[in-house]
Amino acid sequence: AILAIANYPSYDPNMFPQVDGELLADSSLSRMWEPGSIFKVITWAAGLDSGTISPGTTVYDSGAREVGGRVIQNYDRMGHGWVTMTDGLAQSLNTVAAFISTSTGKDTFYTYVQRFGFGNLTGVDLDSEGPGMVKRPGDSDWFQSDLGTNAFGQGIAVTPVQMLAAVSAVANHGLLMKPYIVEQFVTPDKVISVEPMAVRQAITEQT
Repeated sequence: AILAIANYPSYDPNMFPQVDGELLADSSLSRMWEPGSIFKVITWAAGLDSGTISPGTTVYDSGAREVGGRVIQNYDRMGHGWVTMTDGLAQSLNTVAAFISTSTGKDTFYTYVQRFGFGNLTGVDLDSEGPGMVKRPGDSDWFQSDLGTNAFGQGIAVTPVQMLAAVSAVANHGLLMKPYIVEQFVTPDKVISVEPMAVRQAITEQT
């Protein structure tokens, strides 16, 4: 259930005819952006759920990792030596994210991206929702390097409501839910309550 939404900049409803059209759409549903490191939650979930990694899996971080001809670096441009997957997430290491996505493999990685709802509408009961943008293997604009950069939220576009639904699924025992804002339909004759609706089990509860 969506309890509140706020958008800024806003507009004065009393001046509706003069409002810039771009302000009318709900940006929390329609505006796309590169999520960056928050997307690592999805990458680690995919790695764990597919059995590719465990929290204690170790990898040597030299500070750079080449994927599809592109060199990926950490935000601090430094190497951190031998690190576990737990360390990699806690320190938000791009190189470890790329290690996970490439080890998981493109087919499996993008299956999880889709399972979490990216690239598709959430179906929220509000107007102007957008699907975000996910390039997939086989698309003319997808490159092997995307497998590395998508792992830490670059080269992929999401909407705020998509990202919130996906992260909420991790907190919700792996169950992805359909977001909704209307709680009840009230008529003179009856009250119809809206029940939470599950979309799919994105990852296992153990993950």
